[in-house]
Amino acid sequence: MGVQIGGLIGLYGGAVFGILGWWFGRRMAKKQRGLDELHSHIWQKSRSISWFCTLAAIYVLFSLVAFGIKLKVAMVLGVIMIVHMASWGITGMILSINMNMTEPLKPSRVKFGISIVAMSLFIFIILSITTGNWWFLIASIPPNTIGLISALTPERSGED
Repeated sequence: MGVQIGGLIGLYGGAVFGILGWWFGRRMAKKQRGLDELHSHIWQKSRSISWFCTLAAIYVLFSLVAFGIKLKVAMVLGVIMIVHMASWGITGMILSINMNMTEPLKPSRVKFGISIVAMSLFIFIILSITTGNWWFLIASIPPNTIGLISALTPERSGED
């Protein structure tokens, strides 16, 4: 078992870029007085929601194991980490947009968009795991994009 250089670069490079992005983002927000109680509330709520998504992912992975699908530890941890970080970022973005808009997003549109993303990811992850071909995850990008756009775009009024 050799050292996978690309994997190490991705693992540690992603962590370094993530920390730098977080640090620069907080620095810019501090300059613009964006680190207030609303910011704290939004990201605290987002972390809470992301733990529920992570719990759902853990149940799905346990169910796959119960159905006899062999899963590797690195793959399971990667899926859990991606679900947790993505749900944290997406819900934080939705809450930030919703709290800072003059007219909030409609909950039904947000739920519809998020359900498209969740179902798409669920279907393509299961398909990838069962076939062993991870390229199926690329096919989930268009429905995920459509779901995010429908969730984050405010409904247009007829006053054009």
